[in-house]
Amino acid sequence: MHPNKHIRKELKEAVAAGWTFEKSSPKAHVYGIIRCGFGGRDGCRMSIYGTPRSPENHARRIRQMVRSCKH
Repeated sequence: MHPNKHIRKELKEAVAAGWTFEKSSPKAHVYGIIRCGFGGRDGCRMSIYGTPRSPENHARRIRQMVRSCKH
């Protein structure tokens, strides 16, 4: 998965909670995208960056997104 341990931990927890992780192509700007189990146009989603400025803050945002999902 992700090279950073904080982000990798949150991605594993998101997948365990029913979210899907879709890795982008090597030429893409983002590392991948997570989507909630609701799917479709109205489902929750978040871009995962490969080299965020603050990996700990990015991991915290992932955790908040997964916990605040209404679906």
